[in-house]
Amino acid sequence: MNMLQVVIGLVFVMLLLSLFATTIMELLAAGMSLRGKNLEKALKNMLASKDTEEKLFKEFKDNALYKQLSQKFWGKRYSPSYMSSDAFQSILFNVILEGQGMEKLSKKLEDVKDENLKEVLTQFLQDANYDLFKFKRRIQKWYEDVMDRAGGWYKRSTQKILVFIGMLIAVVFNADAIAIYERLESDPESLREVVTMAESFVEKDSTIYTYFYEGDSIVLNQEPVQVADSASAKRFQDALDQAKLLVNEELESVRAPLGLGWSYFDYENADWADWVMKLLGWVVTALAISLGAPFWFDLLRKLVNIRSSGRQSPNES
Repeated sequence: MNMLQVVIGLVFVMLLLSLFATTIMELLAAGMSLRGKNLEKALKNMLASKDTEEKLFKEFKDNALYKQLSQKFWGKRYSPSYMSSDAFQSILFNVILEGQGMEKLSKKLEDVKDENLKEVLTQFLQDANYDLFKFKRRIQKWYEDVMDRAGGWYKRSTQKILVFIGMLIAVVFNADAIAIYERLESDPESLREVVTMAESFVEKDSTIYTYFYEGDSIVLNQEPVQVADSASAKRFQDALDQAKLLVNEELESVRAPLGLGWSYFDYENADWADWVMKLLGWVVTALAISLGAPFWFDLLRKLVNIRSSGRQSPNES
């Protein structure tokens, strides 16, 4: 049980650091419009993979509905972070038809300059047996499939950024995973204090946990955040504020028991071997943080439940 408590303590610390990294990642994603750029990249790949002039892609972005879905940040307009399949299909038809009726659709497809796009749309029309409803649904499904892959692109790109953020946090907080493990294993009082905080953290009824486990589209991890309206945006902001509050409170409470921070490290008397171990510990922390807060919170819940079951079983027998 002592080893289990050490693992719980270590996982709890990685969760807090991951929450902090996720908060930073969300601020970067908003400030740099990372999701909007990812969506625009996917749209460009769909609409202008062969057309060097990108005529249809530019007209798509100039559409009134697309502009309404776009967002402003510091006075500059950015691509939307999310677009529904219905909106994509509507804008695409509007751009291709150029205001003409649906009866002109087949002919208008022949005028599409991008050869790949023309072949794809023609194939979808044939697959739908020239049924307009089925054709629209096929285009929407195509968009949804591409967005699934775009989510993978975004996750891989943010994973790299999270490693960098994790390394920065590890150095600034002197959050050495190896030293933290040794401290928990050798100091029963600190271990007991951290495990108590971990159990209390899991039991809290917080908005952020609802987003983790109730399948909401707005979650604090590296997956694309789907913000479709002002209400969703407000809930996202509420969750982000809650994460900041939790990190500020909990990180401060574990600083002393775990020796986080440079004031607890005797760097004046440290030799090269100490620094090598310190660097290794930072790297481990950075890689752990890059796994994301949902991973660590899920693992922490399971470990706390195992410990609770272990304590209850003697009484039950």
